[in-house]
Amino acid sequence: MFFHKYSKLTAEDVRSKFAAVSKASSPLPTVARDKLIDGTLKLSGEFAPELSFKFIDTERVTITENGNSFEVPFTSAALGTISIVTYKVPGSERTFTTILDSETLLVTVFETWFGITVPVGGNLFGGEATGSREIPREVQRHYWFGYIDTGKPAPEKLHGNTNRLEGKGLYWEFEHGKRHLTFYPSILCSTTVELNHQGLSGDSITITTPADYIKITDEYYIYANWEAEFSGIGHIAVLDLFSLKALTLTIGFDENDAALYRFVGAKLKITGDAAHLEHINDHGEDLKKDAGMALDGKGARYAYRPADMHLPMTRDEIIKVCTEKQALYEGSSIMSSANTMPFTTFLAGKAFKVILDNEKHIAAPWAGDNKPVYSYEFIDDEHLKISINGSSPTIEKYRGFEPAKDIYLFSHQVTGDPNFLNLTVAADFSTGLVTVVHGQIGSWLHPHEASGYAKFGILDYPGVKPPFARRHHFTTDLVGKSFAWSYSDQMASIHVYSSPESYSWTIFTGENAGGASWSSPCFYVKLRDDAYLFQWVEENCNGGQGLVVFNPYIMHDAGYFYGASENGLQLTIMGAYARKVGSFDIEKYFN
Repeated sequence: MFFHKYSKLTAEDVRSKFAAVSKASSPLPTVARDKLIDGTLKLSGEFAPELSFKFIDTERVTITENGNSFEVPFTSAALGTISIVTYKVPGSERTFTTILDSETLLVTVFETWFGITVPVGGNLFGGEATGSREIPREVQRHYWFGYIDTGKPAPEKLHGNTNRLEGKGLYWEFEHGKRHLTFYPSILCSTTVELNHQGLSGDSITITTPADYIKITDEYYIYANWEAEFSGIGHIAVLDLFSLKALTLTIGFDENDAALYRFVGAKLKITGDAAHLEHINDHGEDLKKDAGMALDGKGARYAYRPADMHLPMTRDEIIKVCTEKQALYEGSSIMSSANTMPFTTFLAGKAFKVILDNEKHIAAPWAGDNKPVYSYEFIDDEHLKISINGSSPTIEKYRGFEPAKDIYLFSHQVTGDPNFLNLTVAADFSTGLVTVVHGQIGSWLHPHEASGYAKFGILDYPGVKPPFARRHHFTTDLVGKSFAWSYSDQMASIHVYSSPESYSWTIFTGENAGGASWSSPCFYVKLRDDAYLFQWVEENCNGGQGLVVFNPYIMHDAGYFYGASENGLQLTIMGAYARKVGSFDIEKYFN
């Protein structure tokens, strides 16, 4: 899903395709007629419609909306004491979905429609947009809480927004065969990993979607998520956390542009719970206090649209701006790090070689094909000299850290490389093992995005004797873990390492709840038990590469952020204090 290119359906495409669907399909039993309650709904909140129902039978209903009556087909399904009724408004692409608790007669009503105009340009910090674009296929929603009017006094408490699902992880096994992992690190977003088709299709890559979390009772919850920036599909699910079952209504268009309006059931497993860090007495009922919800208008919701803020650049444009503007170790990283590790002085004055596997090797000098060997001389704490395979050396800026004992991490550019090559080296002087991450500007997705890969090898340095066979290696040790990271007094986030190839990060709101989220591909390398190298590229986003070495013994990391934009080439330091917030038992779901 992450990398699938969905068609840019026109508004007319949406109208004609969705008009062909008369009502939601469902393989599930319908709600019995005696459980379908006629009456008038009393809904609270801005834009709330006046709605009343008179059910003709189990397939047709007369609706009165704001004084206008019409008869329509409907589809119903039930999960325990919760009934869901959904129908289309004639002559439109609007749907209404009513979720009723038959024991209390309390309801939550969702209205959905298609299409949104989003700003283009601007930035996260309030920069003005330079234009806009239309997304006709994206489902929009607004929801209200209320009750069925029986003539009795209004109930004191309605359904409401909640943070009671925040931190939870679920495994979904749908009745149509799909399998998902979902995580709820935020009160505004959720993340999903599709498990059916892992690989470059993107199905095992974590994606982030805006989400709604509503408490019906301690047993039943509503979780709705909206695939903004991806397919545009909307999902409204009722969760039964007693029986671990779910009932989901899906609305939108699939990857083949076929209209979707259907119910599907699922079995759930709880994979874990991570701590959420707002005040213990904050139950997430008032979303308006969070900055991400300070929005106006019907259907207003948080949605991060990075592709509209980070406008694409051509290869020629990115080469020009990166040649003319380079900020190497100037300014702060995208995370505005203040909690960085101290710079090391160990490397100054030293010289050594980095020799990578499948290249000329000191342990077997007759082997390999003589690909680049990196010869380093460190002039001082900030400058080094590098020669690649005997080439004329260049002098580069670097900054180094010691994130774990005897492991030294440093990063630098290679002057003259057409792709603005960045090398980040993690060298263990106790074992002689080395990992090098090659970064460059330009990826298979976009010319302005960074890309990177890791290579493993050894250190050629007097007194250090590396092993013949053992190497640093990719790992799944971190998969399923979750940490909170403090970059500064003003910037903190939550990481969920949600698959072997991807993760998500969530920025805290002012109330310390999980807020804005996004996700990206990544890889994990084990250097030692006390040192893990973690690299990610914010693909389909700002395009930057983050790389840190994390020491779980001291719960601190050190690293770099590398990337390019209209402001030129940037290489900066980053670091944060870590706090364990939970884990998820998910590794068994991956091949």
